[in-house]
Amino acid sequence: MRVSFPHMGNAYIPLSALLKTLGAEVIVPPLPTRKTVELGSLYAPEFVCLPFKVNLGDNIQALNMGADTLAMVCGSWACRFGYYGRIQHRILRDAGFEFESLLLGRDNLGATYNRFRKTANRSLPLSWASALRIFHMKAKAVDKLESLSRKIRPFEKKRGSTSQALAEGLRILHEARDIQKARKAFQKARDLLLSVETEKSRKPLNVAIVGEIYVVIEPALNFSIIERLGEMGVLVHPALSIYKWLFRSLKIDPLITADEKIAIRRTKPYIPYDIGGEEHQTIGGTIKAAKRGYEGVIHLYPLTCMPENISRVIIPALERRCNIPVLNLCLDEHSSPAGFMTRIEAFLDLLERKRARNSTV
Repeated sequence: MRVSFPHMGNAYIPLSALLKTLGAEVIVPPLPTRKTVELGSLYAPEFVCLPFKVNLGDNIQALNMGADTLAMVCGSWACRFGYYGRIQHRILRDAGFEFESLLLGRDNLGATYNRFRKTANRSLPLSWASALRIFHMKAKAVDKLESLSRKIRPFEKKRGSTSQALAEGLRILHEARDIQKARKAFQKARDLLLSVETEKSRKPLNVAIVGEIYVVIEPALNFSIIERLGEMGVLVHPALSIYKWLFRSLKIDPLITADEKIAIRRTKPYIPYDIGGEEHQTIGGTIKAAKRGYEGVIHLYPLTCMPENISRVIIPALERRCNIPVLNLCLDEHSSPAGFMTRIEAFLDLLERKRARNSTV
């Protein structure tokens, strides 16, 4: 079994560990680029959202690299993402590709469990226990390293040194083959980040990032906004992360569950029900940013995303009520890095002027 899956930030690190421990060979497609977007756009419906097109491009590249099985999360919920796996695999078969589907959802847990009976190197229950253990450990490690890098980057003396240390640390973590080596790799990666020279006298802006999960997390779609903001001297606080996304539905981390309940409670006056996406994290994250005294919020969302477009209509009222500036950025395959960064730079200038004005009052 040569399994592949679409990219979503650094999720490939824990997902690769899970599948390798179950005995599968993992084909990781190249990190998404403009070529990936163009490739997916050739086969995708015109008005489907940008994440769909990038996922499709990832799958095509993986099949061209020799993958014979494509894995994808699936399910029945309001967001179209739950149907991406089935629709994308149908599109690819219509285009002439031959492969097996590994659709991961609550409806077929038994079939997914037994799928690795022939590949597992030892008894299937033990293999799954080991796989889930290293999957959780690496997902948590990635989350901690990304969080640490965001805290260090605005203070770095040499621009880009934090991102370089993070990339090297993630590479070491990805190559660790068992739980003991993964723990040592995490410590080494953490030490690399802590060794970055910093200038602590700086006073960075605090900016929250909210929006659709894939656009917030995948650097290829958001033009590496988290990295760029950090290098521009901004402390970035994303409302979402790979770890939260992977384990939110499993309900095994009480902190994630509690955070979600708080977001739903904060959002209830504006959206009293679930519409299928990250609307509670978007609205709740904006309110949370204002309560914590952040200078601003950046809202990222793909064109045609229904939950985020509903949130987009509500956000102006939050700006007035919470007295916090929000920059809304809609992304599709035609978005350009120049226009994107020009708007961000203008927004940061606004926040700096507002801070200076408030400090003189």
